[in-house]
Amino acid sequence: MSQYLNTNKEFYWGEWYFKDHVMDEAFDYKTHKKELSPYFEQRGFKVSMMFDDYYSRLSGIHSDRYISMDVYYFFVLPALNRFDFIDAYLDKNIYNELFPEVRQPLSVVKNINGHYYHEGEEIKQDDAVKLIQQFDGDMIIKPTVQTCNGDGVAQISTRDTDALMALLNQYAFNFIIQEKVSQHPDIQRVNPTSLNSMRLFSYRRRDGSYQFLYPYSFLRFGSKGAIKDNVSKGGGMCRVLPDGRVDDKVYRFKNMKITSLSAETGVNDLVIPNYDKVVQTILRMHKRLPYFDLVGWDFTVLPDGEPLFIEFNLQPSIEAPQMLAGPMFEDNLDEVMELASHVECSRVQTYQKKFDRDMKFYLHAQ
Repeated sequence: MSQYLNTNKEFYWGEWYFKDHVMDEAFDYKTHKKELSPYFEQRGFKVSMMFDDYYSRLSGIHSDRYISMDVYYFFVLPALNRFDFIDAYLDKNIYNELFPEVRQPLSVVKNINGHYYHEGEEIKQDDAVKLIQQFDGDMIIKPTVQTCNGDGVAQISTRDTDALMALLNQYAFNFIIQEKVSQHPDIQRVNPTSLNSMRLFSYRRRDGSYQFLYPYSFLRFGSKGAIKDNVSKGGGMCRVLPDGRVDDKVYRFKNMKITSLSAETGVNDLVIPNYDKVVQTILRMHKRLPYFDLVGWDFTVLPDGEPLFIEFNLQPSIEAPQMLAGPMFEDNLDEVMELASHVECSRVQTYQKKFDRDMKFYLHAQ
């Protein structure tokens, strides 16, 4: 039996995930693979210093506090967020009900569990087709549940009735058709074809206070010609500093080469308009999510300077933040790991989103 809370199965899964999703193939991960983090060992977890070796080459910050993939996904996230509620909250079709006062892309038609809706009223598929055909502007179609990395997001390129019916039947269940967002021209310059969004993080501490995790915010933009800002498929990301300035360094997954935003795009001295307002908005919104202590938020800014909410993530990845800004959670990590040490891990539970989060869990974590 392992002396660590994460067994060898979890440990090696974390290593595989890191190599498959994050690591540059040229990186010699074996050099520090067998060295273990003193910080995590003291808390009962087995974490390789391989993560420090890799992340520090990008962030410039050496530390034994970089969280491994298995510890994060199997212990930290279940300690912070109610996994059994996640899918219901992440249905993009209910965003308007959760946050009615926050600017969002205009919805043309929603499909919820196979039923079509417009402005809160159920409609027939034929009526949905007519609404799409009558809409004056470009539109995006995307799945609303169990999606990530922009999978299934596409621009609607036809208003032909037969073609639209075929498209709707192809998506079938749980999707939304929205206006294509017009973003602020300063942000659009980074990549004119993609919706370039910011990922920001908020954290609710054990004392009930809400914190914006400012070191870990970043701007994402798609590859040339792409409509999605998917950094796992060739897009880039730049850290957003606390005052809204966008750092010139461009990072990518599976590539240790740091490039320059100004050299790649010609954009110099980019500042996110109304960045303070974006931050205050996510802190207000987090208060509507009592079952989730860590939230990843995706926002852009409209041409008039107003923040536009795109979506939120209740299982936000921390690979990019640790690449750009060092170990996740900063001064909150001790508190987070104390909670994580009381999670009885099971990979099956993780995949099924089932964890015991009753009163006993919180009493043990006090």
